[in-house]
Amino acid sequence: MNLGTVEITVIVIMVVLIVLLIAFFVSRRSRARRQEERRERTREEFGSEYERTAEKHGSEEDAERELRERRGRVERQVQPLSSESRGRYEEQWGEVERVFVENPERSIEMADRTVSDILNERNFITDPSQSDEETERGLAVMHPDVADDYREARRIRADVVARGAGRSSGEDSSDEGSNEETTEELRQAIRRYRAVYERLMER
Repeated sequence: MNLGTVEITVIVIMVVLIVLLIAFFVSRRSRARRQEERRERTREEFGSEYERTAEKHGSEEDAERELRERRGRVERQVQPLSSESRGRYEEQWGEVERVFVENPERSIEMADRTVSDILNERNFITDPSQSDEETERGLAVMHPDVADDYREARRIRADVVARGAGRSSGEDSSDEGSNEETTEELRQAIRRYRAVYERLMER
Protein backbone atom coordinates (compact mmCIF):
# COMPACT_ATOMS: atom_id res chain seq x y z
CA MET A 1 0.00 0.00 0.00
CA ASN A 2 1.63 3.26 -1.13
CA LEU A 3 1.43 6.63 0.65
CA GLY A 4 -1.40 7.95 -1.52
CA THR A 5 -3.58 4.96 -0.71
CA VAL A 6 -2.93 5.36 3.03
CA GLU A 7 -3.87 9.03 2.91
CA ILE A 8 -7.10 8.25 1.04
CA THR A 9 -7.96 5.49 3.54
CA VAL A 10 -7.40 7.87 6.49
CA ILE A 11 -9.53 10.54 4.84
CA VAL A 12 -12.33 8.04 4.16
CA ILE A 13 -12.24 6.82 7.77
CA MET A 14 -12.33 10.39 9.07
CA VAL A 15 -15.25 11.27 6.80
CA VAL A 16 -17.14 8.17 7.94
CA LEU A 17 -16.48 9.05 11.59
CA ILE A 18 -17.63 12.63 11.04
CA VAL A 19 -20.79 11.43 9.30
CA LEU A 20 -21.49 8.98 12.14
CA LEU A 21 -20.94 11.71 14.74
CA ILE A 22 -23.26 14.09 12.88
CA ALA A 23 -25.90 11.33 12.61
CA PHE A 24 -25.54 10.59 16.34
CA PHE A 25 -25.97 14.22 17.41
CA VAL A 26 -28.86 14.79 14.99
CA SER A 27 -30.58 11.65 16.30
CA ARG A 28 -29.95 12.68 19.90
CA ARG A 29 -31.25 16.18 19.27
CA SER A 30 -34.30 14.84 17.47
CA ARG A 31 -35.03 12.44 20.33
CA ALA A 32 -34.67 15.26 22.88
CA ARG A 33 -37.02 17.43 20.82
CA ARG A 34 -39.61 14.63 20.64
CA GLN A 35 -39.37 14.10 24.39
CA GLU A 36 -39.83 17.82 25.04
CA GLU A 37 -42.81 17.95 22.68
CA ARG A 38 -44.35 14.97 24.47
CA ARG A 39 -43.77 16.60 27.85
CA GLU A 40 -45.32 19.82 26.61
CA ARG A 41 -48.40 17.90 25.46
CA THR A 42 -48.52 16.26 28.89
CA ARG A 43 -48.29 19.67 30.58
CA GLU A 44 -51.17 20.92 28.48
CA GLU A 45 -53.16 17.74 29.10
CA PHE A 46 -52.77 17.62 32.88
CA GLY A 47 -52.27 21.30 33.70
CA SER A 48 -50.91 22.17 37.13
CA GLU A 49 -51.20 18.53 38.23
CA TYR A 50 -48.23 17.75 35.97
CA GLU A 51 -46.02 20.30 37.74
CA ARG A 52 -47.24 19.14 41.15
CA THR A 53 -46.51 15.48 40.35
CA ALA A 54 -43.13 16.23 38.74
CA GLU A 55 -42.08 18.19 41.82
CA LYS A 56 -43.17 15.32 44.05
CA HIS A 57 -41.19 12.72 42.05
CA GLY A 58 -38.31 14.94 40.99
CA SER A 59 -38.65 13.47 37.51
CA GLU A 60 -40.82 14.48 34.57
CA GLU A 61 -40.74 10.94 33.16
CA ASP A 62 -41.96 9.48 36.46
CA ALA A 63 -44.63 12.17 36.68
CA GLU A 64 -45.92 11.42 33.20
CA ARG A 65 -45.97 7.69 33.91
CA GLU A 66 -47.88 8.16 37.17
CA LEU A 67 -50.42 10.57 35.66
CA ARG A 68 -51.22 8.25 32.77
CA GLU A 69 -51.51 5.22 35.07
CA ARG A 70 -53.71 7.21 37.44
CA ARG A 71 -55.94 8.41 34.61
CA GLY A 72 -56.34 4.88 33.29
CA ARG A 73 -57.35 3.66 36.73
CA VAL A 74 -59.85 6.50 37.28
CA GLU A 75 -61.31 6.15 33.76
CA ARG A 76 -62.08 2.48 34.48
CA GLN A 77 -63.94 3.26 37.70
CA VAL A 78 -65.82 6.50 36.91
CA GLN A 79 -69.51 6.18 35.99
CA PRO A 80 -71.89 8.62 34.25
CA LEU A 81 -74.85 10.11 36.10
CA SER A 82 -78.36 8.88 35.40
CA SER A 83 -80.94 11.34 34.06
CA GLU A 84 -82.73 11.16 37.39
CA SER A 85 -79.57 12.03 39.31
CA ARG A 86 -78.76 14.88 36.95
CA GLY A 87 -82.20 16.39 37.53
CA ARG A 88 -81.80 16.04 41.30
CA TYR A 89 -78.41 17.71 41.31
CA GLU A 90 -79.65 20.55 39.11
CA GLU A 91 -82.33 21.24 41.71
CA GLN A 92 -79.77 21.07 44.50
CA TRP A 93 -77.47 23.52 42.76
CA GLY A 94 -80.33 25.92 42.14
CA GLU A 95 -80.98 25.84 45.89
CA VAL A 96 -77.27 26.49 46.58
CA GLU A 97 -77.41 29.73 44.61
CA ARG A 98 -80.74 30.83 46.10
CA VAL A 99 -79.52 30.30 49.66
CA PHE A 100 -76.30 32.26 49.03
CA VAL A 101 -78.17 35.58 49.02
CA GLU A 102 -79.37 35.14 52.61
CA ASN A 103 -76.82 32.76 54.07
CA PRO A 104 -73.47 32.45 52.23
CA GLU A 105 -71.96 30.16 54.88
CA ARG A 106 -74.79 27.66 54.59
CA SER A 107 -74.65 27.93 50.80
CA ILE A 108 -70.97 26.99 50.73
CA GLU A 109 -71.67 23.91 52.84
CA MET A 110 -74.46 22.92 50.46
CA ALA A 111 -72.16 23.45 47.46
CA ASP A 112 -69.46 21.29 49.00
CA ARG A 113 -71.97 18.56 49.84
CA THR A 114 -73.48 18.64 46.33
CA VAL A 115 -70.09 18.33 44.62
CA SER A 116 -69.04 15.60 47.08
CA ASP A 117 -72.26 13.67 46.38
CA ILE A 118 -71.64 13.86 42.63
CA LEU A 119 -68.03 12.72 43.06
CA ASN A 120 -69.27 9.83 45.15
CA GLU A 121 -72.05 8.82 42.75
CA ARG A 122 -69.77 9.04 39.74
CA ASN A 123 -67.35 6.75 41.60
CA PHE A 124 -64.46 9.18 42.00
CA ILE A 125 -64.71 8.06 45.63
CA THR A 126 -64.43 4.28 45.75
CA ASP A 127 -63.92 3.80 49.47
CA PRO A 128 -65.50 5.59 52.46
CA SER A 129 -62.03 5.90 53.99
CA GLN A 130 -60.58 7.49 50.83
CA SER A 131 -58.69 10.68 51.66
CA ASP A 132 -59.64 14.09 50.28
CA GLU A 133 -56.21 14.23 48.66
CA GLU A 134 -56.84 10.99 46.76
CA THR A 135 -60.20 12.31 45.55
CA GLU A 136 -58.52 15.52 44.38
CA ARG A 137 -55.86 13.51 42.56
CA GLY A 138 -58.51 11.46 40.77
CA LEU A 139 -60.41 14.58 39.74
CA ALA A 140 -57.16 16.23 38.61
CA VAL A 141 -56.32 13.59 36.00
CA MET A 142 -59.85 13.48 34.58
CA HIS A 143 -60.66 17.20 34.76
CA PRO A 144 -57.39 19.10 35.26
CA ASP A 145 -59.05 22.37 34.22
CA VAL A 146 -61.13 22.45 37.44
CA ALA A 147 -58.90 20.59 39.90
CA ASP A 148 -57.39 23.82 41.22
CA ASP A 149 -60.89 25.31 41.53
CA TYR A 150 -61.87 22.35 43.70
CA ARG A 151 -58.80 22.64 45.92
CA GLU A 152 -59.19 26.40 46.32
CA ALA A 153 -62.94 26.23 47.01
CA ARG A 154 -62.33 23.66 49.75
CA ARG A 155 -59.50 25.75 51.20
CA ILE A 156 -61.73 28.85 51.37
CA ARG A 157 -64.53 26.82 52.95
CA ALA A 158 -62.15 25.42 55.59
CA ASP A 159 -60.80 28.92 56.38
CA VAL A 160 -64.30 30.36 56.77
CA VAL A 161 -65.40 27.45 58.97
CA ALA A 162 -62.31 27.94 61.15
CA ARG A 163 -63.02 31.66 61.50
CA GLY A 164 -66.64 30.89 62.36
CA ALA A 165 -65.46 28.52 65.08
CA GLY A 166 -63.24 31.30 66.43
CA ARG A 167 -66.15 33.72 66.57
CA SER A 168 -68.33 31.18 68.37
CA SER A 169 -65.62 30.77 71.01
CA GLY A 170 -65.83 34.45 71.90
CA GLU A 171 -63.72 36.37 69.39
CA ASP A 172 -65.06 39.76 68.25
CA SER A 173 -67.31 39.41 65.18
CA SER A 174 -68.35 43.08 64.83
CA ASP A 175 -65.88 44.01 62.12
CA GLU A 176 -68.07 44.86 59.12
CA GLY A 177 -65.10 45.00 56.75
CA SER A 178 -64.09 41.50 57.79
CA ASN A 179 -67.63 40.23 57.16
CA GLU A 180 -67.62 41.78 53.68
CA GLU A 181 -64.26 40.17 52.96
CA THR A 182 -65.59 36.79 54.10
CA THR A 183 -68.67 37.15 51.88
CA GLU A 184 -66.44 37.95 48.89
CA GLU A 185 -64.30 34.89 49.65
CA LEU A 186 -67.43 32.76 49.77
CA ARG A 187 -68.60 34.21 46.47
CA GLN A 188 -65.27 33.21 44.91
CA ALA A 189 -65.61 29.74 46.43
CA ILE A 190 -69.13 29.33 45.03
CA ARG A 191 -67.85 30.28 41.56
CA ARG A 192 -65.14 27.66 41.85
CA TYR A 193 -67.54 25.01 43.13
CA ARG A 194 -69.85 25.86 40.22
CA ALA A 195 -67.03 25.27 37.72
CA VAL A 196 -66.42 21.82 39.26
CA TYR A 197 -70.16 21.07 39.42
CA GLU A 198 -70.69 21.95 35.74
CA ARG A 199 -67.71 19.84 34.67
CA LEU A 200 -68.87 16.83 36.65
CA MET A 201 -72.38 17.14 35.25
CA GLU A 202 -71.09 16.76 31.70
CA ARG A 203 -71.66 13.34 30.20
